[in-house]
Amino acid sequence: MKFRIRTRIVITYLLLIVFSMSILGTGLIILLEKYFTDKLENQLEREGYLVSSIIYDDLLKEQYSDIDNIVKNIGKKLNTRITIILADGMVVADSNYERKKLENHINRQEVQEALQGKTGIVKRFSRTVNINNMYVALPIKAKNSFIGVVRLSLPLTEINKTLFSLTLILITTIFIATSIGVLLSIRLSKTIIEPIKEISKIADKIAKGDLKQKIFCPTQDELGALSRSINVMTTSLKEKIIEITSSKNRIEAILNNISSGVLVINKEGIVQELNPQVEKIFGVNKEKIIGENFQKIIRNYDFQESIEKTVSEKVKTNCELAPIYPGRCILEVYITPIIQENKVRQVAIIFHDITSIRQVEKMKSDFIANASHELRTPITAIKGFSETLLSGAMEEKALRERFIGIIDKEAERLCCLTNDLLDLSQLERRNKEIDMQEEDITSLLKVCSKRLETKAINNEININLDIANDLPKIKINKNSIYQVIINLIDNGIKYNKKGGILNITAKEEGSYLLVSFKDTGIGISKEELPRIFERFYRVDKARSKEIGGTGLGLSIVKHILDMQKVKISVESQLDKGTMFTLYFKLKE
Repeated sequence: MKFRIRTRIVITYLLLIVFSMSILGTGLIILLEKYFTDKLENQLEREGYLVSSIIYDDLLKEQYSDIDNIVKNIGKKLNTRITIILADGMVVADSNYERKKLENHINRQEVQEALQGKTGIVKRFSRTVNINNMYVALPIKAKNSFIGVVRLSLPLTEINKTLFSLTLILITTIFIATSIGVLLSIRLSKTIIEPIKEISKIADKIAKGDLKQKIFCPTQDELGALSRSINVMTTSLKEKIIEITSSKNRIEAILNNISSGVLVINKEGIVQELNPQVEKIFGVNKEKIIGENFQKIIRNYDFQESIEKTVSEKVKTNCELAPIYPGRCILEVYITPIIQENKVRQVAIIFHDITSIRQVEKMKSDFIANASHELRTPITAIKGFSETLLSGAMEEKALRERFIGIIDKEAERLCCLTNDLLDLSQLERRNKEIDMQEEDITSLLKVCSKRLETKAINNEININLDIANDLPKIKINKNSIYQVIINLIDNGIKYNKKGGILNITAKEEGSYLLVSFKDTGIGISKEELPRIFERFYRVDKARSKEIGGTGLGLSIVKHILDMQKVKISVESQLDKGTMFTLYFKLKE
């Protein structure tokens, strides 16, 4: 009990000295600061009214250069910065600086107060001169409106120096009084120093990460309680560190493996964390970008506006980005505030790459538009000629037969288009493994060319088969590859010239079996080559319609080959012909 009383007396004694001296000194400093400040305010206000009366006539005449010269002379004599500001905030004169270089002052607090008919008095740090200043702004009134403001300012250097000296005296006094108190209390407190040193020594080891340390203190006083509390805290801390480390590892694993980009910035826009996906999307290095502003990664007005809205309104926002470096892509961005103590401390930004989704949407849109157009053309023709027949053309045999022939042709075209659309739809929906067997490509090529032999003869096209002997079998789906070969031979006939040749070759080359279809037809330009596998795309639209092409054949070919992992290449020259080559992978 004696030990506890001594401790309380020593602490109370020291606190009384420090508290009493602090209250006394602080009160004195506050009173002196108020005295000096009021005196300075009154001085600046008197000088402001004087300046206002001197420049009043020139201000009405808008003689700003004369006002600037007057202000500079007065400012030099009074050793005071004087600024003349119009009602719209524009600076027309300044005793210390070039008026044209000064920014608009309409948002200055003292200017706002002066324009309301008050005396604006503000103390703040000046970015222009890098010191604390006192500003006094007075309104300049003409008739019933305020035409401007005269503002005077002086640095608070002298006041601050005086207050600083008093503060030093106060601190010195407190220090001396405290030192005397400490000397007097040393002997009284000696009995508790050694146990505290021991606790401190072990606490340092704990702080450095040695959580196996324990404090042994058999006493039942405050030190004993403190020792036991530290031991409990160490155990709890050890468990928490294990839990936090495990959680951190889980989060890092998620961030490093998630397909979306994750970027974390603070409310000032400084990058604090990002995952590898962000590095990949924007072509940045994590080590170089941490600690930098996010605008070094992304410069986009909508994105920046969304972040500002998230920070200011504490709400989730989203936007869409389309960066072009290091590669073109479309990103859907979700911005979420991280709020602590009802304040936005950080902002988490998630980037989802939706490039493929947008491409699919565009493909669907284009497909629907093209399909609608292609279906409408034969239907319109059938309907038009049918109506003509029903309107009386049935009576004329020649006209009737001609119209019925056109209707039949358009119906056939419509049927082909519908069948191709159904085939394409089935190919796209197919998600099961297709049945692939070892097949002989030689017999398949012969069967396909034989089937289209009559069409080739009618179009005066000569089909030449050049198939190497003893070709190995290839693993394919026979029916679908049959459809591919028929389509390519059919194209080689339809888009060839009268008396043209279609050469079909098959040979083994390395680990592939190559099958080529080379015609001597109209050819395809370099600009159009990349698009020939698109749905409804035709190189020669007029000729395609004339010979009944649907524009879906090569698209179906590409789908079938992709499903069986068969590569196709195209080489072509205008008016010289086209060659399609299929690459079938051989068994190793």
